[in-house]
Amino acid sequence: MANLIIWRHAEAEIQSESGHDHDRALTKRGRKDAAKMAKWLYKHLPEHAELLCSPARRCLQTAHALHDLNQVEIKIAECLSIDSNVARMMQEVENQDDAQTIVLVGHQPNLGLLIGKLLGLHQSACVVKKGAIWWLKQRKLDGLSHYYIEAVKQPGV
Repeated sequence: MANLIIWRHAEAEIQSESGHDHDRALTKRGRKDAAKMAKWLYKHLPEHAELLCSPARRCLQTAHALHDLNQVEIKIAECLSIDSNVARMMQEVENQDDAQTIVLVGHQPNLGLLIGKLLGLHQSACVVKKGAIWWLKQRKLDGLSHYYIEAVKQPGV
């Protein structure tokens, strides 16, 4: 894949009415931040991007901000769920087309752990703030994938 865009869900309510973490919705600020980040992505996103999203409500609401701008299809990816792990996420990333742009919408700490692993960092995880986007580029050298940071964008900046 040429581009891997990692987008943490925007700010969500502390607790849902159901009491389930999976059902937490975006706050008013979260909806505003998701829309802001979606506009930035829309301006820079290559054509034919694939949008993979955690099934959690807050992630779906974040992804819908981009969908509303360019009608990109949102695909639910269990590997991005709250209960998933980095190994499952890595497997999904490795199974994608090398020329494809993939947008992953998910949760901390797994997104930060994925970034750290892809960049070969020695620390366990990168801090991915709520609503932030990390854009990684992939380069193949001697048949091996190497990632580098193209951009990091946060809602408040």
